[in-house]
Amino acid sequence: MPGPQTPPRIQRGIPPRLHDAAAALYWRHFGAQILPWPATARQGVALVRAAMRPEQALVALAPSGRLVGMAGLRDAGGGFLAPHAKGFVAVWGPARGRLRHLATGLYRPGAETVDLVLDGIAVQPQWRRQGIARALIGAAAAYARRLGHPALRAEVEAGNHGGLAAWQAMGFQPLARQRLGWPWSAPAHVLRLAL
Repeated sequence: MPGPQTPPRIQRGIPPRLHDAAAALYWRHFGAQILPWPATARQGVALVRAAMRPEQALVALAPSGRLVGMAGLRDAGGGFLAPHAKGFVAVWGPARGRLRHLATGLYRPGAETVDLVLDGIAVQPQWRRQGIARALIGAAAAYARRLGHPALRAEVEAGNHGGLAAWQAMGFQPLARQRLGWPWSAPAHVLRLAL
């Protein structure tokens, strides 16, 4: 059976059969950044599943068709997760769901840009250090060029020194620090790769 050494296939969009796997992978990597309050893994995955916009992602697929990595994409039309209340209502019911959705108004997104923003890259643990993230970034760069975006952007928490070093090793240059995310979170680095 092929293992991590077999290169994955990268494609745009998440096939319907992989929506649950993509929601679980995205929640595992970014759950703490998505919600400011505790949620069970089941609730978090259900929220991502309900709010995901499958066309706003690139996926890395093993030869077996299994999801091994993904990258969310954000442009002027929005990001990987839709901002509406529907997902919150589906998970927590009408009253609590709407209240929780209202709380997300405190979240500070990155500034509007003509660049294509990488809305999070996640790779399955057993496939890390196999070039998956680099392949996803390469595919995102090719997609951005086709659409006329001048650059790719990434946002990294200020305390994530390893993540910052990894982005810079791939050629991303830091812009000014910004306050992104929840009001009580640390500043984030915004990095840019001109295309």
